[in-house]
Amino acid sequence: MKLILLSLIVFMASLIQGATSFGFSLVALPLMGFLLNLKETVPLLVILSLLLNILIAIQLKKKPNFKEIFLMFLFGMLAIPLGVKLLIIMDEIVLKRAVGIFIIAVAILMIRGFRANIKNKNLALILTGTLSGLLNGSVSLSGPPIVFLLSNIQKDRDSFRISLTSLFILYNIFTVMLYLNKGLLSVDIMNSYLPILPFLFLGTFIGVKIGNKIDEEKFRQIVLYLLVIMGIINLF
Repeated sequence: MKLILLSLIVFMASLIQGATSFGFSLVALPLMGFLLNLKETVPLLVILSLLLNILIAIQLKKKPNFKEIFLMFLFGMLAIPLGVKLLIIMDEIVLKRAVGIFIIAVAILMIRGFRANIKNKNLALILTGTLSGLLNGSVSLSGPPIVFLLSNIQKDRDSFRISLTSLFILYNIFTVMLYLNKGLLSVDIMNSYLPILPFLFLGTFIGVKIGNKIDEEKFRQIVLYLLVIMGIINLF
């Protein structure tokens, strides 16, 4: 029964990420929290997210802006080990609530049309990478800071999607290596959840097809309201 429920959660979350290029962990983390503890959920999400984003990148067939990706990844990589440390030492409920508050704050700013006046784009990329790396290492939620930044610099839909996807792949590879080193991830854990993978592939495939057919304004609205809903779920 646990595997069935986890498979349904993964299918729904991968469908959303396939369509919007983010949201997998935002959807899956709070729902999986009913079935697994955080130290089991987060490493599993990182593995699934890595596979999912590789699938999305293959289907998008577009090159990212490598300068932006490199800056965010470089400083995110420096922050990920600190995030992993937080996952190990912090109280699970405190960590979940802190993330929930952060997501809601970002969502409200975006819904109200707030746009940061970014005068130094490189500095913004560095700060965004650092914060997203910290969140990726601790709770596998690197998306919100990057979504907020990319929305402010007015990326078109396809550039937005490939930038997110490429950065998530790099983050996830580095985070998996850290989790293995810290003993948070093992072959046994991965093997026990192999039956989930077909639902991940199916949800991703359908989601990408849906995302390709959504016009850019509707796409933006979906992204904004998804942030609001998932922030509230993650908090409560």
